[in-house]
Amino acid sequence: MELEKAINERRSVRGYKKAPVSRETLEKVLKLATRAISAENTQPWEIAVLGGETLRNIAAANVQSFLAGEKPDLAESTFDGVYRQRRIGIGKKLFAAMDIAREDKEKRLWWSSRGFGFFDAPAAFIIYMDKSLGQESIFDIGCLAQNICLAAMEYGLGTCVEIQAVMYQQGLRRFLDIPEDKVPIMGVAIGYPDESFAANGVRSDRAELCENVRWYGFD
Repeated sequence: MELEKAINERRSVRGYKKAPVSRETLEKVLKLATRAISAENTQPWEIAVLGGETLRNIAAANVQSFLAGEKPDLAESTFDGVYRQRRIGIGKKLFAAMDIAREDKEKRLWWSSRGFGFFDAPAAFIIYMDKSLGQESIFDIGCLAQNICLAAMEYGLGTCVEIQAVMYQQGLRRFLDIPEDKVPIMGVAIGYPDESFAANGVRSDRAELCENVRWYGFD
């Protein structure tokens, strides 16, 4: 797939087919993805690849913690102003696609819980790093996540980068051997997109360049 086409067509996939993704395919995705930008070649990322019973156990633990109203280990960011407006905008699109009414609390709760369950994807990545590392390493991990999403498309796969995967970390610590001196940063659900799942047809908007780009030294 051409790079420009991949960048333009990348989307967050929130519904997957039950078909498993082979270890061989996931390895190909990761080999491409780990060519990501890395400050001074530190390659700060560590990746747990989840599938089968392990993935189901972690997903169940996450959903259980969410539905029980437990305080997360990692809270979502608070957005104000234009950032909040953009977040609300994509939320409205998704709710409309899934026919979720504003007053339907039960269905809204179901929808929120899907993220904690990796959207029922057949595989997922948990990206973590050493607690001693700083801002440049988090940036590197963002570059890695973008590469994962683009590389996955080469093999007909879809992805969703999600904070919900690591907000509750008890399940991660219980079922994975992530050392205490490591911190989970982000999760990525991955699998073959279910094109019949309505939310997968939703595309997020992007602001015009004039809204967030400033030019200096150009006529």
